[in-house]
Amino acid sequence: MRHSASAPPAARPEVLIFATGGTIGMRETDRGLAPDPGFEEALDHMVQRICEPLGIDYRINHLSPAIDSANADAETGARIARAVRARVRTKRPSGVVITHGTDTLAYTGARIAFEFDGLGVPVVLTGSQLAHGAPSSDAHANLSLAIRAAVKAGDDAPACIAFGGALIPAIRATKAQAEELRAFRAERDLGPTPIGVPKKLLSGSDRVTPARTLAFRFVPGVVAEDLRAAVGGGPDGLVLECYGSGNAPMARPGMADVLREICGVMPVVAITQCATGSVDPGRYAVGSELADTGVIAGGDMTAEAALAKLAFGIDAGLDGAALREFMTSNIVGERQ
Repeated sequence: MRHSASAPPAARPEVLIFATGGTIGMRETDRGLAPDPGFEEALDHMVQRICEPLGIDYRINHLSPAIDSANADAETGARIARAVRARVRTKRPSGVVITHGTDTLAYTGARIAFEFDGLGVPVVLTGSQLAHGAPSSDAHANLSLAIRAAVKAGDDAPACIAFGGALIPAIRATKAQAEELRAFRAERDLGPTPIGVPKKLLSGSDRVTPARTLAFRFVPGVVAEDLRAAVGGGPDGLVLECYGSGNAPMARPGMADVLREICGVMPVVAITQCATGSVDPGRYAVGSELADTGVIAGGDMTAEAALAKLAFGIDAGLDGAALREFMTSNIVGERQ
């Protein structure tokens, strides 16, 4: 009687934990929360307690120096992406978890959604509202959810945020609560049938410094000179947070001229200030006037997504018509 050879044991899943800083890695001091010098050991203990019962192997890397997310800059998202991508190429984990401070987690998450499209490994971001050692801290619960999601998701799953018991698409997420444990939400669904980031754009460009994209919010007191002053520091792109379906105070003296001037030197994208809905430049005459200055319609993108997408496109070397097409297309679910 022939006996078939026994099948080799299935490989255990492995998760890469990439710690970048934030509240999760802090402790209370007499001047408020500050980085905990013992966090590396504490994180290893926390991850071990989560992974061992689930049969998950793990590796932990720490970004050095750690980032207080309030100090995140134009390079932060791209820097994290480069570091994680290098480790994924050499270690090929089942999933990646990035811990990050909550203040700018949605901004980094939006950038990473573009950077990691087609990576072939699920990426989940998390953090905590309370430091890891604080009473009733949410650090363990959020990290546990992130690890389980990262090893169970499909290879082509979109980047997401694990927080407060929920999994939220990173490209649609925004921080909505400063104190409650369920800090993030997504008011808008992922856009259907995304076309994906073209492979040629994932190789980056020859830019020495990353693109800086800024947001400007229209309010009733704004005048044209306020808008001009907003770009006085020389950003590479601008996102206008407009009223309703993409309206702006175009009757203000000089507003159209200043917008044309700015559009002549950098790409400008219009989004809505509203929690839901989309920019429709043709709905109102003032919206048409805005579009006539050269502003790109941003659809229903969040501010975080629009800023990240614009910076990613510029960093990838797009400009002119190519950048406009990129911004008006649904790449990773960021717009309907």
